Amino acid sequence: MRTADSSIRTARPLVDAHVHVASADRDRYPLAPSGVGSPWFRADDVGTPDLLAAMARGGVDRAVVVQAVGAYGYDCAYAIDSVRANPERLALVGSVDMDAPDPATALAELARDSGGLLRGVRLFGVHGHEPSWLGDGRADEVWALAGELGLTVVPVLFPDALARVGPVVDKHPDVAVALDHCGFADLAGGTPFGAAGPLFDLAALPAVRVKVSTHVLELAAAVGDPADLIDHLAATFGARRLAWGSDHPQTTGSTYPAMVARGRDAARRLSPADRDRFLGGTALSLWWPAA
Repeated sequence: MRTADSSIRTARPLVDAHVHVASADRDRYPLAPSGVGSPWFRADDVGTPDLLAAMARGGVDRAVVVQAVGAYGYDCAYAIDSVRANPERLALVGSVDMDAPDPATALAELARDSGGLLRGVRLFGVHGHEPSWLGDGRADEVWALAGELGLTVVPVLFPDALARVGPVVDKHPDVAVALDHCGFADLAGGTPFGAAGPLFDLAALPAVRVKVSTHVLELAAAVGDPADLIDHLAATFGARRLAWGSDHPQTTGSTYPAMVARGRDAARRLSPADRDRFLGGTALSLWWPAA
């Protein structure tokens, strides 16, 4: 198995499109575990200062702080405070409870509470959260408000729900979408990734971008060379619709610099311009549009 090549560099800023943080101050920011994901948030070295130190070690310029639903549910206070203290380096993707009767109102309140920092909203439809909201009007309301607020919608969905997100995206073509973890695509069999059809079908919708996390690259490594997946995604979606994200520190088993190196290595066959898009340019366009 090849090892990740950390010698590949980028000309544009290196941007991590998917990180989490959790505070060691559990009096000020009490945990409210939702049962989603690993218990990474119980460690005392996963706060914002630790993230910034990891970014320095990995040579990462900016990162998108994605609400840690597993740690805090939909209380985004720590994510908001983290970005408020570091607005040049961090961007905020909050989350609202799509199982609630009126998630659009919750999104309006989150945008207000963030003081203008909110750049995206994460919508959970996995791990016991059946995405019935895709077809009952709640998604339409959230997408419409996201468009008014200039937010990127970040759906978290399993493959069997991806076909249902298409009609919602089609009704709101001006609202950017960044699909988390490649929609947990089935990569069985490797190239040409025939089992991942529900993911690749979304390439027909220009609003859809795809976040390629360490989790996805590890799955790709289990069936071949992760560069095969990146090449296929770039050929189907275009590199300007792909964004690398580490999923640090929820994804465990690698150091942060090793996650960065894995992302770089997976993109090694792309042209320099496309590599820059995958490793930073797409994320900048979504979450730092003025950069």
